[in-house]
Amino acid sequence: MRRWPAYVRAVAVYVGGLVALAVLLEFLAPDLSYELQKRAREWLHPHNQPYRIRVGAMTGSAYRVASTLSRHLRARVGYELELVVNSSPGTSVDILLRGDDHADLAMDSTADEIASAPGVTGLARLESQYFFVIVPNDSAVREVRDLAGTVNPGARDAGAPATLGERVLEYYGLLGADPGDPSTRVTIVRPQEGNVADFAAGRMVAAMRTQALNSSLIEDILASGKYRLVPIRDAEALARAIPGSRAGVIPAGALGPERRIPPDPVPTLTVSQILIARADLPARVVRDILEIVYDPGFLRDVGYDLDEKTGSEVAGWPLHPAAEAFYHRNDPVTADRLGRLSFVASVVAALFAIPPVLTHLRRQERIRAQRRRLADELRALQAIRSRIHAAPDLPVSEQLIREADDLLARAELDGAADLLDVEGLRSLRSLHQVCWRALEHKRDAVGRADLARLLAAARGVPDASMPAAGPKV
Repeated sequence: MRRWPAYVRAVAVYVGGLVALAVLLEFLAPDLSYELQKRAREWLHPHNQPYRIRVGAMTGSAYRVASTLSRHLRARVGYELELVVNSSPGTSVDILLRGDDHADLAMDSTADEIASAPGVTGLARLESQYFFVIVPNDSAVREVRDLAGTVNPGARDAGAPATLGERVLEYYGLLGADPGDPSTRVTIVRPQEGNVADFAAGRMVAAMRTQALNSSLIEDILASGKYRLVPIRDAEALARAIPGSRAGVIPAGALGPERRIPPDPVPTLTVSQILIARADLPARVVRDILEIVYDPGFLRDVGYDLDEKTGSEVAGWPLHPAAEAFYHRNDPVTADRLGRLSFVASVVAALFAIPPVLTHLRRQERIRAQRRRLADELRALQAIRSRIHAAPDLPVSEQLIREADDLLARAELDGAADLLDVEGLRSLRSLHQVCWRALEHKRDAVGRADLARLLAAARGVPDASMPAAGPKV
């Protein structure tokens, strides 16, 4: 049977161990397993097109954050994101899960999407967005329930979910079943030339926007000092009625020229701006994006105050596996991690221990086989020696010694094939010499007997071994 070299057997053992480790890697180190799988998939199917991010209007905070993120990506890692403005119907989830013309990421708020959509994951909660209700200073409106006339609740595409402004109007019953409904107090209009221009042209009596506190869009409207903010005094109840929203307060003096607007804190709603992505977005891209999102330079450029603890709370969206690994990379060691680590260490130690153990077992088995073979050969030689002593004549003894020679020759060949060790061969050679000495003793005994007969014949002494002669006739 063909015997493989020792290094081939060792390589085979290591390869088998690595295959077993790869099978168990999903349990032992899921983050590493995911990273390796994504790297292999990227290598086999390279992504040659830029990654696309769906944003809102070009004047919104989502567009500003996405464009800043893309600029930092280009400066740090060499690629940028393609910004997709709301030019296609459907929700952000629809855009992410669409066919070939899909986006890879999207900026949205928790109040605008249904969380836990299959195939869509969360990356980071970027900032709280405030709901602003803006009216001219001379408006009689003192709270949202006083609104009447043309109101701009924000832009949205056909088929997209209702804006937060529309949901607030529905909550107060200001929208009827159809435009001709007598109970309809508010008529919805959409942006045309810009907020300030639409106010000046009388196209709307109020504007509703969901923006960051330091949004330039809100600043531009309030910069002239001709407009003010309307409070939502039922913010707590409203937040319970609109999923994904929370009650919040716009601080006094946070906006407007010389920071004099609003003069008092304004209760309102807040929603979380969530960066969501397709579940198959490569781990490398997710890690690049999150490293920039929490970079002080990026936060300074967008005016956000974020940390990983709050950023990982993505309002019901399942975290992307790479984002999960990113947020937990500095977690303290837990019992589960220690258990996994000890198991991995045991597997690695076993991989290194298996070849020596197998080699030792194989060596022991070879030694046992050599000893069994040596015992058989020694018994055979001892039997030949005993038969030489008991042989009736010299020709029989010489035939037996030839058998001993043949047996030693086969043993020498077995030694060359590593079936017998050196010490065993020495024992066989020694016993073979004993057999030859037994033959020599046999020859000496025969020679002495022959000499005795010759001497007896010379003296006329009859040989006892010869028959006595009869009487002469």
